[in-house]
Amino acid sequence: MTETEKILRRIREDAAPGEREILAEYIKEWMAGEKRRLMLVGQRYYENRGDILQRCHWIVGADGQLKEDRNLPAARIAHGFVRKLVDQKAQYLFGRPFTVKCEDRAFAQKLNRLFDPTLRSEIRALCKEAVNKGIAWMQVWPEGGTVHFKKIPSEELIPIWENGEHGKLQKMLHVFPMEVYSGKKKEVLLRVRCWDEEGVQDYWYKDGKLEEDGERQPHLLLDGKGLLLDRLPFIPFRYNEEELPLIQFIKPLVDDYDLLKSQDSDNLGETSGALMVLQNYDGTDLGEFRENLARYKAVKVSDGGGLDIKAQPVHTDAVLAHLKQDRKDLYETGRGVDTQTETLGNASGVTMKFLYADLDLDCAGIESAFAAGFAEMVRFIGLFYGLMGEGDFADVPAEIILNRDIIVNEGDSIDQCVSSAALLSKKTVLENHPWVVNVEEELERLCAEGGETDGRKE
Repeated sequence: MTETEKILRRIREDAAPGEREILAEYIKEWMAGEKRRLMLVGQRYYENRGDILQRCHWIVGADGQLKEDRNLPAARIAHGFVRKLVDQKAQYLFGRPFTVKCEDRAFAQKLNRLFDPTLRSEIRALCKEAVNKGIAWMQVWPEGGTVHFKKIPSEELIPIWENGEHGKLQKMLHVFPMEVYSGKKKEVLLRVRCWDEEGVQDYWYKDGKLEEDGERQPHLLLDGKGLLLDRLPFIPFRYNEEELPLIQFIKPLVDDYDLLKSQDSDNLGETSGALMVLQNYDGTDLGEFRENLARYKAVKVSDGGGLDIKAQPVHTDAVLAHLKQDRKDLYETGRGVDTQTETLGNASGVTMKFLYADLDLDCAGIESAFAAGFAEMVRFIGLFYGLMGEGDFADVPAEIILNRDIIVNEGDSIDQCVSSAALLSKKTVLENHPWVVNVEEELERLCAEGGETDGRKE
Protein backbone atom coordinates (compact mmCIF):
# COMPACT_ATOMS: atom_id res chain seq x y z
CA MET A 1 0.00 0.00 0.00
CA THR A 2 1.44 3.35 -1.04
CA GLU A 3 1.67 6.32 1.30
CA THR A 4 -1.15 8.07 -0.61
CA GLU A 5 -3.40 5.04 -0.20
CA LYS A 6 -2.61 4.94 3.51
CA ILE A 7 -3.55 8.61 3.85
CA LEU A 8 -6.83 8.14 1.93
CA ARG A 9 -7.68 5.12 4.05
CA ARG A 10 -7.02 7.07 7.24
CA ILE A 11 -9.25 9.89 5.99
CA ARG A 12 -12.09 7.44 5.27
CA GLU A 13 -11.74 5.84 8.70
CA ASP A 14 -11.68 9.20 10.49
CA ALA A 15 -14.52 10.71 8.47
CA ALA A 16 -17.89 11.27 10.12
CA PRO A 17 -20.40 8.49 9.43
CA GLY A 18 -22.84 9.08 6.58
CA GLU A 19 -26.62 9.06 6.83
CA ARG A 20 -26.94 5.36 6.00
CA GLU A 21 -24.45 4.42 8.72
CA ILE A 22 -26.31 6.53 11.27
CA LEU A 23 -29.69 5.04 10.32
CA ALA A 24 -28.23 1.52 10.42
CA GLU A 25 -27.01 2.22 13.96
CA TYR A 26 -30.50 3.39 14.96
CA ILE A 27 -31.95 0.14 13.62
CA LYS A 28 -29.32 -2.01 15.32
CA GLU A 29 -29.94 -0.37 18.69
CA TRP A 30 -33.72 -0.55 18.28
CA MET A 31 -33.81 -4.23 17.34
CA ALA A 32 -31.75 -5.17 20.42
CA GLY A 33 -33.20 -2.52 22.72
CA GLU A 34 -35.27 -2.88 25.87
CA LYS A 35 -38.14 -0.75 24.59
CA ARG A 36 -38.86 -3.02 21.62
CA ARG A 37 -38.38 -6.13 23.77
CA LEU A 38 -41.05 -4.91 26.20
CA MET A 39 -43.41 -4.26 23.28
CA LEU A 40 -43.06 -7.86 22.13
CA VAL A 41 -43.45 -9.18 25.69
CA GLY A 42 -46.60 -7.09 26.16
CA GLN A 43 -48.14 -8.45 22.97
CA ARG A 44 -47.13 -12.00 23.88
CA TYR A 45 -48.77 -11.81 27.30
CA TYR A 46 -51.88 -10.23 25.77
CA GLU A 47 -52.13 -13.35 23.60
CA ASN A 48 -51.83 -15.42 26.82
CA ARG A 49 -48.38 -16.76 25.89
CA GLY A 50 -46.59 -16.01 29.15
CA ASP A 51 -43.28 -17.36 30.41
CA ILE A 52 -45.11 -20.16 32.24
CA LEU A 53 -45.51 -21.99 28.92
CA GLN A 54 -41.74 -22.59 28.98
CA ARG A 55 -41.83 -24.14 32.45
CA CYS A 56 -39.84 -27.33 33.03
CA HIS A 57 -39.42 -29.59 36.05
CA TRP A 58 -35.86 -29.43 37.31
CA ILE A 59 -34.17 -31.91 39.63
CA VAL A 60 -30.68 -32.25 41.06
CA GLY A 61 -28.80 -34.94 39.12
CA ALA A 62 -26.24 -37.43 40.39
CA ASP A 63 -23.49 -34.93 39.61
CA GLY A 64 -25.16 -32.25 41.71
CA GLN A 65 -26.19 -30.20 38.67
CA LEU A 66 -29.74 -29.20 37.72
CA LYS A 67 -31.29 -31.12 34.87
CA GLU A 68 -34.76 -31.39 33.37
CA ASP A 69 -36.83 -34.41 34.33
CA ARG A 70 -39.47 -35.07 31.68
CA ASN A 71 -41.03 -37.89 33.72
CA LEU A 72 -42.30 -35.53 36.40
CA PRO A 73 -45.40 -33.42 35.75
CA ALA A 74 -44.90 -29.76 34.85
CA ALA A 75 -48.25 -28.03 34.44
CA ARG A 76 -48.19 -24.85 32.36
CA ILE A 77 -51.29 -22.86 33.28
CA ALA A 78 -51.39 -19.36 31.81
CA HIS A 79 -53.99 -16.87 32.98
CA GLY A 80 -55.29 -14.08 30.74
CA PHE A 81 -54.97 -11.24 33.26
CA VAL A 82 -53.19 -8.98 30.77
CA ARG A 83 -55.83 -9.49 28.11
CA LYS A 84 -58.62 -8.76 30.56
CA LEU A 85 -57.01 -5.59 31.90
CA VAL A 86 -56.15 -4.27 28.43
CA ASP A 87 -59.59 -5.05 26.97
CA GLN A 88 -61.22 -3.52 30.03
CA LYS A 89 -59.48 -0.19 29.46
CA ALA A 90 -60.15 -0.17 25.71
CA GLN A 91 -63.81 -1.12 26.16
CA TYR A 92 -64.30 1.37 28.99
CA LEU A 93 -63.04 4.21 26.80
CA PHE A 94 -64.19 3.18 23.32
CA GLY A 95 -66.98 0.67 23.92
CA ARG A 96 -69.60 3.30 23.20
CA PRO A 97 -69.49 5.50 20.09
CA PHE A 98 -67.69 8.76 20.77
CA THR A 99 -69.04 12.15 19.78
CA VAL A 100 -67.48 14.48 17.22
CA LYS A 101 -67.80 18.14 18.24
CA CYS A 102 -67.37 20.71 15.47
CA GLU A 103 -69.01 24.09 14.88
CA ASP A 104 -68.55 23.88 11.10
CA ARG A 105 -71.50 21.79 9.90
CA ALA A 106 -69.91 20.75 6.60
CA PHE A 107 -66.72 19.56 8.32
CA ALA A 108 -68.76 17.89 11.09
CA GLN A 109 -70.68 15.87 8.50
CA LYS A 110 -67.46 14.77 6.81
CA LEU A 111 -65.93 13.78 10.15
CA ASN A 112 -68.98 11.76 11.16
CA ARG A 113 -68.93 9.92 7.83
CA LEU A 114 -65.21 9.31 8.20
CA PHE A 115 -65.46 8.01 11.77
CA ASP A 116 -67.56 5.06 10.71
CA PRO A 117 -67.73 1.76 12.70
CA THR A 118 -64.61 0.49 10.92
CA LEU A 119 -62.45 3.46 11.96
CA ARG A 120 -63.92 3.44 15.47
CA SER A 121 -62.96 -0.22 15.79
CA GLU A 122 -59.46 0.64 14.53
CA ILE A 123 -59.15 3.33 17.22
CA ARG A 124 -60.22 0.83 19.90
CA ALA A 125 -57.50 -1.52 18.64
CA LEU A 126 -55.13 1.45 18.77
CA CYS A 127 -55.88 1.81 22.48
CA LYS A 128 -55.03 -1.87 23.07
CA GLU A 129 -51.79 -1.42 21.15
CA ALA A 130 -50.84 1.60 23.25
CA VAL A 131 -51.52 -0.18 26.57
CA ASN A 132 -49.65 -3.30 25.43
CA LYS A 133 -46.64 -1.46 24.01
CA GLY A 134 -46.57 1.98 25.60
CA ILE A 135 -47.27 3.77 22.32
CA ALA A 136 -49.34 3.11 19.21
CA TRP A 137 -48.91 4.61 15.75
CA MET A 138 -51.41 5.42 13.01
CA GLN A 139 -50.46 6.23 9.43
CA VAL A 140 -52.71 8.56 7.43
CA TRP A 141 -53.03 9.23 3.70
CA PRO A 142 -55.63 10.54 1.16
CA GLU A 143 -56.98 8.28 -1.56
CA GLY A 144 -60.17 7.99 -3.59
CA GLY A 145 -61.69 11.22 -2.33
CA THR A 146 -61.42 10.28 1.35
CA VAL A 147 -58.84 9.94 4.12
CA HIS A 148 -57.50 6.54 5.19
CA PHE A 149 -55.93 5.43 8.46
CA LYS A 150 -53.93 2.33 9.31
CA LYS A 151 -52.46 1.08 12.58
CA ILE A 152 -48.79 0.12 12.22
CA PRO A 153 -47.28 -2.32 14.77
CA SER A 154 -45.25 -0.21 17.20
CA GLU A 155 -42.29 -2.58 17.19
CA GLU A 156 -41.84 -1.89 13.46
CA LEU A 157 -41.51 1.90 13.79
CA ILE A 158 -38.42 3.80 14.92
CA PRO A 159 -39.23 7.49 15.45
CA ILE A 160 -36.42 10.05 15.37
CA TRP A 161 -37.50 13.26 17.06
CA GLU A 162 -36.17 16.74 16.44
CA ASN A 163 -36.32 18.00 20.05
CA GLY A 164 -36.98 15.12 22.40
CA GLU A 165 -39.77 12.56 22.28
CA HIS A 166 -42.54 15.17 22.30
CA GLY A 167 -41.07 17.43 19.64
CA LYS A 168 -41.47 17.35 15.88
CA LEU A 169 -41.06 13.99 14.16
CA GLN A 170 -37.91 14.42 12.08
CA LYS A 171 -37.62 10.92 10.60
CA MET A 172 -39.59 7.70 10.77
CA LEU A 173 -38.03 4.33 10.02
CA HIS A 174 -40.50 1.59 9.18
CA VAL A 175 -38.65 -1.71 9.61
CA PHE A 176 -40.60 -4.83 8.66
CA PRO A 177 -39.83 -8.36 7.41
CA MET A 178 -40.45 -9.13 3.74
CA GLU A 179 -40.27 -12.42 1.87
CA VAL A 180 -38.09 -12.32 -1.25
CA TYR A 181 -37.14 -15.01 -3.74
CA SER A 182 -33.76 -15.65 -5.26
CA GLY A 183 -34.63 -18.14 -7.96
CA LYS A 184 -36.66 -20.78 -6.13
CA LYS A 185 -35.12 -20.03 -2.75
CA LYS A 186 -37.20 -17.96 -0.35
CA GLU A 187 -35.69 -15.84 2.38
CA VAL A 188 -36.96 -13.20 4.78
CA LEU A 189 -35.16 -9.85 4.72
CA LEU A 190 -35.68 -6.64 6.63
CA ARG A 191 -37.21 -3.88 4.57
CA VAL A 192 -36.62 -0.32 5.75
CA ARG A 193 -38.70 2.64 4.61
CA CYS A 194 -37.26 5.95 5.74
CA TRP A 195 -39.60 8.96 5.87
CA ASP A 196 -38.09 12.43 6.24
CA GLU A 197 -38.81 15.98 5.10
CA GLU A 198 -37.38 15.23 1.64
CA GLY A 199 -39.58 12.22 0.91
CA VAL A 200 -39.39 8.43 1.27
CA GLN A 201 -36.38 6.23 0.61
CA ASP A 202 -36.43 2.41 0.66
CA TYR A 203 -33.55 0.27 1.90
CA TRP A 204 -32.65 -3.35 2.58
CA TYR A 205 -31.07 -4.03 5.97
CA LYS A 206 -28.41 -6.74 5.68
CA ASP A 207 -25.58 -7.63 8.04
CA GLY A 208 -25.99 -4.40 9.98
CA LYS A 209 -25.83 -2.21 6.86
CA LEU A 210 -28.36 -0.39 4.70
CA GLU A 211 -28.52 -0.81 0.94
CA GLU A 212 -30.58 1.68 -1.07
CA ASP A 213 -33.38 0.25 -3.18
CA GLY A 214 -34.77 2.56 -5.84
CA GLU A 215 -35.04 6.33 -6.01
CA ARG A 216 -36.40 8.63 -3.34
CA GLN A 217 -40.19 9.11 -3.62
CA PRO A 218 -42.49 11.95 -2.46
CA HIS A 219 -44.66 11.53 0.62
CA LEU A 220 -47.85 11.34 -1.41
CA LEU A 221 -49.03 10.80 -4.96
CA LEU A 222 -52.29 12.65 -5.53
CA ASP A 223 -53.78 12.73 -9.04
CA GLY A 224 -50.38 11.71 -10.38
CA LYS A 225 -48.64 14.61 -8.65
CA GLY A 226 -45.99 14.07 -5.98
CA LEU A 227 -46.42 16.03 -2.75
CA LEU A 228 -44.21 16.70 0.26
CA LEU A 229 -45.81 17.35 3.66
CA ASP A 230 -44.63 19.70 6.37
CA ARG A 231 -45.28 16.93 8.95
CA LEU A 232 -44.74 13.21 8.50
CA PRO A 233 -48.06 11.34 8.22
CA PHE A 234 -47.60 9.26 11.39
CA ILE A 235 -49.63 10.00 14.51
CA PRO A 236 -48.51 8.79 17.97
CA PHE A 237 -51.00 7.64 20.62
CA ARG A 238 -49.29 7.19 23.98
CA TYR A 239 -50.44 5.09 26.93
CA ASN A 240 -48.66 7.46 29.28
CA GLU A 241 -46.12 10.24 29.10
CA GLU A 242 -43.22 7.84 29.67
CA GLU A 243 -44.49 5.41 27.01
CA LEU A 244 -44.28 2.51 29.47
CA PRO A 245 -46.44 -0.53 28.66
CA LEU A 246 -48.75 -2.14 31.20
CA ILE A 247 -46.72 -5.37 31.20
CA GLN A 248 -43.77 -3.61 32.83
CA PHE A 249 -45.83 -3.10 36.00
CA ILE A 250 -47.65 -6.42 36.29
CA LYS A 251 -45.42 -9.10 34.72
CA PRO A 252 -43.89 -10.32 38.03
CA LEU A 253 -47.36 -10.73 39.53
CA VAL A 254 -48.70 -12.60 36.48
CA ASP A 255 -45.67 -14.92 36.47
CA ASP A 256 -45.99 -15.60 40.20
CA TYR A 257 -49.70 -16.40 39.88
CA ASP A 258 -49.13 -18.70 36.90
CA LEU A 259 -46.24 -20.53 38.58
CA LEU A 260 -47.99 -21.03 41.91
CA LYS A 261 -51.16 -22.29 40.22
CA SER A 262 -49.15 -24.66 38.01
CA GLN A 263 -47.16 -26.04 40.95
CA ASP A 264 -50.35 -26.52 42.93
CA SER A 265 -51.87 -28.39 40.00
CA ASP A 266 -48.86 -30.73 39.96
CA ASN A 267 -49.17 -31.42 43.67
CA LEU A 268 -52.89 -32.11 43.47
CA GLY A 269 -52.77 -34.23 40.32
CA GLU A 270 -49.78 -36.44 41.05
CA THR A 271 -48.09 -38.19 43.92
CA SER A 272 -44.80 -36.47 43.13
CA GLY A 273 -44.94 -34.80 46.53
CA ALA A 274 -45.24 -38.15 48.32
CA LEU A 275 -42.34 -40.03 49.87
CA MET A 276 -42.30 -43.79 49.11
CA VAL A 277 -40.53 -46.17 51.45
CA LEU A 278 -39.68 -49.60 49.91
CA GLN A 279 -38.89 -52.71 51.92
CA ASN A 280 -37.35 -55.77 50.26
CA TYR A 281 -38.22 -54.58 46.75
CA ASP A 282 -37.87 -57.41 44.24
CA GLY A 283 -35.71 -55.46 41.84
CA THR A 284 -32.91 -52.94 41.64
CA ASP A 285 -34.14 -50.35 39.11
CA LEU A 286 -36.28 -47.58 40.59
CA GLY A 287 -37.35 -46.57 37.08
CA GLU A 288 -38.81 -50.04 36.60
CA PHE A 289 -40.55 -49.71 39.96
CA ARG A 290 -42.23 -46.43 38.94
CA GLU A 291 -43.26 -47.92 35.59
CA ASN A 292 -44.83 -50.99 37.23
CA LEU A 293 -46.61 -48.79 39.75
CA ALA A 294 -48.02 -46.57 37.00
CA ARG A 295 -48.92 -49.40 34.60
CA TYR A 296 -50.12 -52.19 36.90
CA LYS A 297 -50.86 -50.25 40.09
CA ALA A 298 -48.71 -52.90 41.82
CA VAL A 299 -45.08 -53.75 42.64
CA LYS A 300 -43.34 -57.02 43.46
CA VAL A 301 -41.60 -57.33 46.80
CA SER A 302 -39.78 -60.17 48.58
CA ASP A 303 -40.90 -61.88 51.77
CA GLY A 304 -41.57 -59.37 54.50
CA GLY A 305 -41.40 -56.50 52.03
CA GLY A 306 -43.84 -53.71 51.43
CA LEU A 307 -44.47 -50.20 50.19
CA ASP A 308 -45.24 -47.39 52.56
CA ILE A 309 -46.39 -44.07 51.06
CA LYS A 310 -45.91 -41.09 53.31
CA ALA A 311 -47.98 -38.37 51.73
CA GLN A 312 -46.74 -34.82 51.90
CA PRO A 313 -49.53 -32.47 52.96
CA VAL A 314 -50.70 -29.97 50.35
CA HIS A 315 -51.03 -26.56 51.94
CA THR A 316 -54.12 -25.55 49.99
CA ASP A 317 -55.12 -22.75 52.34
CA ALA A 318 -51.74 -21.08 52.06
CA VAL A 319 -51.80 -21.42 48.27
CA LEU A 320 -55.30 -19.96 48.01
CA ALA A 321 -54.37 -17.04 50.27
CA HIS A 322 -51.30 -16.29 48.18
CA LEU A 323 -53.25 -16.51 44.92
CA LYS A 324 -55.93 -14.22 46.33
CA GLN A 325 -53.33 -11.63 47.31
CA ASP A 326 -51.63 -11.91 43.91
CA ARG A 327 -54.96 -11.32 42.20
CA LYS A 328 -55.69 -8.30 44.38
CA ASP A 329 -52.24 -6.85 43.70
CA LEU A 330 -52.65 -7.49 39.96
CA TYR A 331 -55.83 -5.47 39.66
CA GLU A 332 -54.49 -2.71 41.90
CA THR A 333 -51.19 -2.40 40.05
CA GLY A 334 -52.85 -2.85 36.65
CA ARG A 335 -55.54 -0.31 37.56
CA GLY A 336 -58.51 -2.46 36.66
CA VAL A 337 -61.73 -3.81 38.14
CA ASP A 338 -61.84 -7.39 39.39
CA THR A 339 -65.29 -8.59 38.33
CA GLN A 340 -65.01 -11.52 40.77
CA THR A 341 -65.14 -9.16 43.74
CA GLU A 342 -67.77 -10.56 46.09
CA THR A 343 -69.38 -7.18 46.80
CA LEU A 344 -69.62 -6.10 43.15
CA GLY A 345 -73.16 -7.39 42.58
CA ASN A 346 -74.67 -5.51 45.51
CA ALA A 347 -72.50 -2.40 45.27
CA SER A 348 -74.18 0.97 45.63
CA GLY A 349 -73.47 3.91 43.38
CA VAL A 350 -70.83 5.32 45.74
CA THR A 351 -69.19 1.90 46.12
CA MET A 352 -69.14 1.46 42.35
CA LYS A 353 -67.25 4.74 42.04
CA PHE A 354 -64.62 3.46 44.45
CA LEU A 355 -64.36 0.13 42.61
CA TYR A 356 -63.89 1.91 39.32
CA ALA A 357 -61.61 4.62 40.72
CA ASP A 358 -58.31 3.09 39.52
CA LEU A 359 -59.72 2.20 36.09
CA ASP A 360 -61.23 5.65 35.77
CA LEU A 361 -57.92 7.26 36.74
CA ASP A 362 -55.93 5.24 34.22
CA CYS A 363 -58.44 5.82 31.45
CA ALA A 364 -58.47 9.54 32.20
CA GLY A 365 -54.74 9.51 31.59
CA ILE A 366 -55.19 7.59 28.33
CA GLU A 367 -57.90 10.00 27.23
CA SER A 368 -55.64 12.97 27.95
CA ALA A 369 -52.72 11.37 26.08
CA PHE A 370 -54.95 10.40 23.13
CA ALA A 371 -56.29 13.96 22.84
CA ALA A 372 -53.07 15.05 21.13
CA GLY A 373 -53.42 12.15 18.67
CA PHE A 374 -57.02 13.02 17.90
CA ALA A 375 -56.02 16.65 17.28
CA GLU A 376 -53.40 15.47 14.77
CA MET A 377 -56.01 13.24 13.08
CA VAL A 378 -58.36 16.20 12.65
CA ARG A 379 -55.50 18.34 11.33
CA PHE A 380 -54.52 15.77 8.69
CA ILE A 381 -58.16 15.23 7.73
CA GLY A 382 -58.65 18.96 7.13
CA LEU A 383 -55.37 19.19 5.21
CA PHE A 384 -56.06 16.19 2.97
CA TYR A 385 -59.63 17.22 2.18
CA GLY A 386 -58.23 20.55 1.07
CA LEU A 387 -55.61 18.86 -1.14
CA MET A 388 -58.35 16.74 -2.72
CA GLY A 389 -60.52 19.80 -3.38
CA GLU A 390 -63.18 18.73 -0.87
CA GLY A 391 -63.20 22.01 1.05
CA ASP A 392 -60.89 24.24 3.08
CA PHE A 393 -60.91 22.79 6.60
CA ALA A 394 -57.22 23.20 7.44
CA ASP A 395 -57.83 25.50 10.42
CA VAL A 396 -61.30 24.31 11.45
CA PRO A 397 -61.25 23.09 15.08
CA ALA A 398 -62.95 19.83 16.05
CA GLU A 399 -62.96 17.70 19.19
CA ILE A 400 -63.49 14.02 19.95
CA ILE A 401 -65.56 13.45 23.10
CA LEU A 402 -65.36 9.94 24.58
CA ASN A 403 -68.36 8.38 26.34
CA ARG A 404 -66.96 5.98 28.90
CA ASP A 405 -68.72 2.64 29.10
CA ILE A 406 -69.95 2.48 32.69
CA ILE A 407 -73.55 2.62 33.92
CA VAL A 408 -72.99 4.91 36.89
CA ASN A 409 -71.07 7.43 34.81
CA GLU A 410 -73.74 7.32 32.12
CA GLY A 411 -76.51 7.99 34.63
CA ASP A 412 -74.61 10.87 36.16
CA SER A 413 -73.98 12.33 32.71
CA ILE A 414 -77.67 12.15 31.82
CA ASP A 415 -78.69 13.75 35.11
CA GLN A 416 -76.19 16.55 34.58
CA CYS A 417 -77.43 17.11 31.04
CA VAL A 418 -81.04 17.33 32.25
CA SER A 419 -80.23 19.68 35.12
CA SER A 420 -78.18 21.93 32.84
CA ALA A 421 -80.69 22.08 29.97
CA ALA A 422 -82.04 25.44 31.09
CA LEU A 423 -78.57 26.98 31.31
CA LEU A 424 -76.87 25.64 28.18
CA SER A 425 -77.66 25.47 24.49
CA LYS A 426 -79.32 22.31 23.23
CA LYS A 427 -76.25 21.58 21.10
CA THR A 428 -73.91 21.67 24.11
CA VAL A 429 -76.22 19.36 26.04
CA LEU A 430 -76.37 16.90 23.16
CA GLU A 431 -72.59 16.94 22.70
CA ASN A 432 -72.17 15.74 26.28
CA HIS A 433 -75.09 13.29 26.37
CA PRO A 434 -73.80 9.66 26.38
CA TRP A 435 -76.58 8.42 24.08
CA VAL A 436 -75.88 10.89 21.28
CA VAL A 437 -73.56 9.66 18.53
CA ASN A 438 -74.12 12.31 15.85
CA VAL A 439 -75.06 15.75 17.21
CA GLU A 440 -76.04 17.14 13.81
CA GLU A 441 -78.43 14.27 13.11
CA GLU A 442 -79.97 14.60 16.58
CA LEU A 443 -80.55 18.33 16.07
CA GLU A 444 -82.23 17.61 12.72
CA ARG A 445 -84.51 15.04 14.40
CA LEU A 446 -85.48 17.56 17.08
CA CYS A 447 -86.19 20.16 14.40
CA ALA A 448 -88.33 17.69 12.46
CA GLU A 449 -90.33 16.92 15.61
CA GLY A 450 -91.14 20.60 16.04
CA GLY A 451 -88.41 21.40 18.57
CA GLU A 452 -85.57 23.87 18.28
CA THR A 453 -84.60 25.14 14.85
CA ASP A 454 -81.08 26.32 15.59
CA GLY A 455 -79.95 24.06 18.38
CA ARG A 456 -80.82 26.52 21.17
CA LYS A 457 -83.76 26.70 23.51
CA GLU A 458 -86.32 29.30 22.63
